[in-house]
Formats: sequence, structure tokens, C-alpha cells
Amino acid sequence: MQTASRITNFFLIPLLWLASGCASDRPPSGGPVDATPLQVLFSDPAPSTVQVSTERIHLTFNHDISVRELLNTVIISPSIGDYDIAISGRKMEIKGFKPLEREKTYILTLDKKLRDNNGRTFSAPYTFAFSTGAVLDNETISGTVIEKECSPATNALIVAFAEHPENSGIGNLLQREPDYWTQADGSGAFSLQHLAKGVYRIVAFNDQNGDRRINTATEEIGLCSKAVVSTGSSDLLLRFSELRHKSGAPPSIPNGKVTAPAATGTISGNCLASGQYVVVDASSVTASYRTTASRDQNGALHYSFPELPPARYTLTAFTPSDGKKPNAERQWNPGSIEPFQPSEPFGFYPEKVTVRPRWTTEHIDIRITTSK
Repeated sequence: MQTASRITNFFLIPLLWLASGCASDRPPSGGPVDATPLQVLFSDPAPSTVQVSTERIHLTFNHDISVRELLNTVIISPSIGDYDIAISGRKMEIKGFKPLEREKTYILTLDKKLRDNNGRTFSAPYTFAFSTGAVLDNETISGTVIEKECSPATNALIVAFAEHPENSGIGNLLQREPDYWTQADGSGAFSLQHLAKGVYRIVAFNDQNGDRRINTATEEIGLCSKAVVSTGSSDLLLRFSELRHKSGAPPSIPNGKVTAPAATGTISGNCLASGQYVVVDASSVTASYRTTASRDQNGALHYSFPELPPARYTLTAFTPSDGKKPNAERQWNPGSIEPFQPSEPFGFYPEKVTVRPRWTTEHIDIRITTSK
């Protein structure tokens, strides 16, 4: 979705000469290996600068960088259109082909996978913002992205599409340029920062090939349970769904009914959610068991799996969006990007639960996450 950056021809020749010449980022022979993570030491404009009028952005790194590495790891949002990237050792310059828009906040992000000439990377994505006006936008939207099996989605890119009156209800986000981008960290957490105040459609996708384009045929998509999200929202939870052509999920057994082996265990707990019903799944590597929690006289949503084979289980839960009592085969709806439909509200227990023979594990409470 990002317009391809251009590299000026006059720069390529000196770049190749430097790559093969005397410039080196290696320590003297016999010295210790410099394992210092890649860092940005200087930026112009400086972070949080306002009234910026230049079309050039300068960065200085602590290690030498190549143009080829930078070309696929620079994200500028909102988009500035085409631009040139030039590198000289540890210094980078980005020059836009047209003036920046007035009264707008821009965010530059360098992908956490960016490598210097010796393979060292950032410890986290590098990002900074500046404004061409007198005010720097400072709204945020934050949350977490998880894989289908609930592990952190460390490769997730998260994009935000501004919802304006002129494009309200537009379903096909695949034909639009995202207004903002960010990356998930090692725990799957993300924070979209320096947003203009408003409401946005939030999409996460598993950017496996690093092209920053949503490909629904080859990359998993994650949506939250709200069609539009207001700035200031936190604790969003986006879960990747299976690709349509993939299979091999563990067989599902409704209502937690197990006939063998005889020595089974129990998991029970409460679901912290709104709505009358919650569907709860307990999944191991070999099977998935499903039951329905409903409110008791005290208003608590209680669930129980009374007969589970010994194993380690991932516990997940969702609230049916139609509010109807679910049948035994009811599965979580992850939503869709085309046509746009949010996912059903979803939650999970953060640790795997071990079931032992003739053992009851209680108080495995699951919160159905909603934005704040």
C-alpha cells in the first residue's frame, strides 16, 4: 500500500564503491564484536518538532546501513507520496517529491526488522513524529494482536483507516491507503500514536513477506469487535483467523462431553462479559471442547468442563453477536475485511491450563475484552 520509494541513480555508484571499499563497521582484528543494537542517534526534524517546513528528513544511526535494507523498512504516515532515499555510511536522507501538507502531523517508523551491514537490529521499532503546524497530534489507540492459538502475533502490522463523512460506510479497505501504521512488539502489543482525533477502522495483518500490503489469500487478518474505534481507546484485542484454504484444526467436541479416557479432570471458572451467553473453548493439540456459559441467579456467567482428558489447554471465549442461545456447533466469527464486518467479542486465559486425572482446576476466569 505504501508507494514504492525511489533511489536516485547518482547515489548508487558511490554506494557500491563504499560497500566494496575501505569503509567498515567491524572492530579491529582480534577485538570484541560490537553487539550494540541498532539505534538512531540523531534526527532532523527532531522528535516532536512543530512548524516544520522542510521536505527532507535526516537520520544518523550508530552503525552503517544499506539503501536496500531501508527501502522496505521505512513507513511514513500519513503518506507523503514518492520520495528518494540516500545513504552515506550511517547517515540517511529522505527527500519528498512534493511539499508536505500544512497543519499535519507526520510519523516516521523504521521496521524493527531493519538490519545494519553486520545484521544488528533495533530492539523495538523506531518511531518519531513532527508537525508542519503549530500543534502535534497526540491521540492514541492501543491493544494487542494474537495468533489463532493465542500466542503473541509478533509479526503483525496494524493499520488505521480514518472514518470521515465522505468515506463513511466504505467497506473495501483493500482499495484505500491506510492513514496510520504501527508494528506489534514481542508481546503482540501495539500503540498507534500521534493520531488526529477521530474514529478509525483498525486492521492487523500478518505481513509475512514484508511488502506492507494486505493479502487476504496468503496473510492472516485480525479485526477488533468494534466497526470503528475512537481515539483514546485501549485494550483492543485482535486475533488472527485461519486462512480459508487452511485446515487441520483439532476436532471439536461440543458441550465438553468426553467418553475416554476414564481418568479425566475438570476446568471451571467465570466469564466476565456482557450479554446473556458466552461460548467457551478448551483446545489442546489433539482436540477442542466446547461448552456454553449462561448467567445464574446471581448474574454470574459460570462455565465448566467436567470431563477433560489430561493435557495442556488453551481457554478462549466469545460472545455471540446475535445475542441468541448458541447451538453446539457455534464457532467464533472473526469478521471480514471485505465486506467489512467486525469480529465477535473475544477473550482468552493468558496461560495454558494443565488438566490432571481426577483433579479440578477452578477460577479460570476469562474476560471478554472491550475497548476503553
